[in-house]
Amino acid sequence: MQEHHGAAETAIPGHDAGRGVDSGETLGAEARAAVIAVTDHVRSVAATATTEAQLSVVSISAVAAAALASLLLVIAAWLCLIAAGVWLAVENGLSGTTALLIAAAINVAVVLLLFLWSKGLIRNIGFSRTRQLVFRGYR
Repeated sequence: MQEHHGAAETAIPGHDAGRGVDSGETLGAEARAAVIAVTDHVRSVAATATTEAQLSVVSISAVAAAALASLLLVIAAWLCLIAAGVWLAVENGLSGTTALLIAAAINVAVVLLLFLWSKGLIRNIGFSRTRQLVFRGYR
């Protein structure tokens, strides 16, 4: 066995004693490669998130436009049904004023029904059951 000034030679992974490769250089190169890989991954995730956000905005805008168009068509259809009802009532001998009053009463009745229905749904908004679980005295 040979001694080198009293220190035993130990094998270092990634260190090639025959070529004189410094393990610090190898470790530095691996660290740089890891930083580059992480940076590339973060850039890729950021680019994907940006693209998906843009696609989401376009899709939400299209859905909102379709909802608005649908709402306008439903309103037009409702007005056509009311007009047809008034026309049929007048054709069958009812006065125009009476037919319009009946149409107005039907509209008010539908609005009242929708109001009562929505009033029942209001209690589902605001996480009331969750708040009751978290804050025992909450009502």
